[in-house]
Amino acid sequence: MMKRVVFIFIFGFLLGALPLLHGQSWLIQGTIENAVEGQVLLASYYGDRFSVVDSMDTNSGFFYFMLSEESPPGIYRIIFSDQKAGVRNMNRFIEFIFNRENIEIFVSSTEQVPVPYFENSLENLVYNGFLEFELGYEAQLMSVYKELYPHKGEINDEAVLSYNAIQRERESYLDSITLLYPDLYAVRIMNAFRAPIIPGEMSHLQRIDTLKECFFDHAPIDDPTLLHAPVYIFKLIDYLSLYKVDTLTKTQMEQEFIMAVDRIMVNVSREGQLRVFVVEFLLEGFELLNMEQVQMHLADHYLDEACESDIVELVLSRMEGYKLMSPGQQAPDIVLRDVDGKNYQLSGLEHAYVLVLFWSSTCEGCRDLLPQLQEWYQWENTFDLEVMAISIDTSVANFEYLYKQMNPPWITAHDALGWYGKVSSDYHVYATPTLFLLDSERTILARPSGFRQFLRALKRLED
Repeated sequence: MMKRVVFIFIFGFLLGALPLLHGQSWLIQGTIENAVEGQVLLASYYGDRFSVVDSMDTNSGFFYFMLSEESPPGIYRIIFSDQKAGVRNMNRFIEFIFNRENIEIFVSSTEQVPVPYFENSLENLVYNGFLEFELGYEAQLMSVYKELYPHKGEINDEAVLSYNAIQRERESYLDSITLLYPDLYAVRIMNAFRAPIIPGEMSHLQRIDTLKECFFDHAPIDDPTLLHAPVYIFKLIDYLSLYKVDTLTKTQMEQEFIMAVDRIMVNVSREGQLRVFVVEFLLEGFELLNMEQVQMHLADHYLDEACESDIVELVLSRMEGYKLMSPGQQAPDIVLRDVDGKNYQLSGLEHAYVLVLFWSSTCEGCRDLLPQLQEWYQWENTFDLEVMAISIDTSVANFEYLYKQMNPPWITAHDALGWYGKVSSDYHVYATPTLFLLDSERTILARPSGFRQFLRALKRLED
């Protein structure tokens, strides 16, 4: 018993001495209900992702971590495993705000999501109160929104008054919390989500247009400390969603997003970290959407020497490829052997037009495109157009399975080197499907992104 008392005394002394030895430190500790034996991880947030900063083993659900004065205020995550009704749940987590204070957390295990309770953290009490308020606010606002136009063309004046009052109530709530706790990190997050009040009598399109103009008026992207919380990624995604219209072509959609990018960048402060983050986030997002025109606009107007990362280098290299393979440029010649062992050369094809198509059996867009293109090729091809289709499947079995199912009537070749094959490298192919519509001189006429865009490109040939 004496040894245990001495150990506790020494351990407590060492914890107390840490600030003296290493500068100020803060203790994050708690208990996880129904935790299973194993690791508990502490992760911090920056930009658009969490990264693990510390870990410990637990066999009782108890955990503790020390954060030093170098640890920035922001959103942190405790990651763990628990067991409910005999079912083990992996990678469960709760989030909390750290702003240089000791925090004690009890994590309640539920069948849906774990729920944290905080004993002594004003930051987290205020933040959780805000999250609860927002859930109620969104539900109430949407409920009233459905009543604004009960009959087509008629406006419900009572619903309009309620709709406007609910928005003003939110403004009053944010103002009151800001007045009470101006120095809290939670308040910075709250104020970053301020929004313009949209009059209830506006039509849906008027609301969209107003939000496009005023979205950042009350909350520009100007606080670098909020890069340690998932704030600006949600604001950027919400804003870009205002410009998405399903009926637009890819080219039209790219022009819309270019306008969105310009409006976003006007509302980003000149602070270096913020501008680098926003530019890189947008570059990566439009890279995933395969929207090279938006990427080139970002690279030409907003990419400076401050942006140095893998995604920037990747995008810049691909931009050069896009420019080399844009409409008006001459496509590289292709020499290939098709699946039947016959040799073909692109420059030797005696057709008015050639569609060069890169595809893969694992590409969902390709599986949609190929049957439509095959039907058009067999029954509606009045353009003297040949298709030269190159599969970049690295799996021969996957390629053969889909090829045998379709038995396409055009020239088909399989390059097992995939992205690193000569033809896909020459054509700077980074995604599938990728299409190039060429004339008889191998001049690139269009780069359609799908079947509908292909038909539109053909229609322009008739005009």
